[in-house]
Amino acid sequence: MEHDSLEEIIRLCQQGRPEAFHSLLREFGPKLYRFFLRTSGSVHDAEDLLQDIFVKLLEKIKDYQHQGRFESWLFCVAANMVRDRSRKKQRRGTVVPLHDAVREKGQLINSIEASVPEPIDQLEKSEEYDSLQQALAMLPDSDKEIIMLRHYGGLSFQEIAGHFQIPIGTALTRVHRGLKKLKKIMEKS
Repeated sequence: MEHDSLEEIIRLCQQGRPEAFHSLLREFGPKLYRFFLRTSGSVHDAEDLLQDIFVKLLEKIKDYQHQGRFESWLFCVAANMVRDRSRKKQRRGTVVPLHDAVREKGQLINSIEASVPEPIDQLEKSEEYDSLQQALAMLPDSDKEIIMLRHYGGLSFQEIAGHFQIPIGTALTRVHRGLKKLKKIMEKS
């Protein structure tokens, strides 16, 4: 989305125009869903988080000042929501409905991709997805979050540094170290 048109859409959202808000949903919804899915590892949580972030956006858009990258701001909010949800789950435990577990294993790839892959391709992608999810789950939360912001949120190293309030060199190092840890975990499995 071009900067000028995004700025116009945000302005229209601030005026309460539903069609402008739908434009934001269409533009950022799929990326946010993939981000939530990868960070939470659950279809149910990803759907809940996606709904929650757009409710929050609807409430807060009037106060938003478009001075930088909207997408960066949005993914920082998303990362904070994932972190908050993770903390809440650790305090109260997790219940996973059986239908979500079945859905996540076999049908998840189909819901993300527009085209239907061949069965063997689908199986390979499902196995790759499972391996990646397991490896991500083994990473410390700080490494997982920084990798997700960089590779699924599309944030620049500068934006990551700003989000974590660290020097840019530290952001580069943390992403690199996190990816090395992820690679080692995946090589072992």
